[in-house]
Amino acid sequence: MSNFFTCVIVEDDISSSDFIKNVIAANFSEVTILSAIPSVREAERELQRLKPDFVILDINLEDGNAFTLLKELDTISFKILFVTAHNEYAVEAFKFSALDFLLKPIFPEDLIISIKKIINELQNQQYHKQLEAFFHNYGKNNDQKKLVLKNLEAVHIINLEDIIYINSDNNYSNFNLKNGRKILVSKTLKSFDERLQEQSFFRVHQSYIVNLKYVLSFDKKKDMIVLLDDISLPVAQRKRSALVDFLNR
Repeated sequence: MSNFFTCVIVEDDISSSDFIKNVIAANFSEVTILSAIPSVREAERELQRLKPDFVILDINLEDGNAFTLLKELDTISFKILFVTAHNEYAVEAFKFSALDFLLKPIFPEDLIISIKKIINELQNQQYHKQLEAFFHNYGKNNDQKKLVLKNLEAVHIINLEDIIYINSDNNYSNFNLKNGRKILVSKTLKSFDERLQEQSFFRVHQSYIVNLKYVLSFDKKKDMIVLLDDISLPVAQRKRSALVDFLNR
């Protein structure tokens, strides 16, 4: 892996562009900034000519949208750090696709952390799967969303609707899918609970998150929920009332 990396900044605000340049110059001697570009039109031409290792890309530019720019490129051979003002719709797509993004205003420490992460992952062959998932998620409804799961074996892109339930295994989470497949990732159940709580998933127990679409029955006497394929899981007493409310919606 190369010890030197090249970067292009695509940002139409001069003060923001200068800020990014200064942070990189002060903290990353191994990074060379090839160009700072203010527009979609110029970026489309220059990115294909310069072929940087990574791009710091503002979403809303003076002459268009960064997503339109990316779709116009023949190939995307660089990593991207997206920069955006608060936009819940875009932020949700970023989170599900495991792509890097920063919300404005940008703080130096956050930018440094993001660039370090990009440098560490530059030669990750699975990156473009994440980008593909992002474009799928951006503008899609909940039923069609995809989730990117990364473990030592690979980067897995799965449909949310294929998840029956997720169970905790110490500091790991095990995804149980409709086809019988299981994917183990080194993240806690809590991290997925926060991400999936608006997507028809419900944490019925400290050890289980279930896809409510596959609930067949709830035995209130035994505090057990039955899912697709006759999978029975316990329901914590403190979750009973909220679960019933969800099922009655």
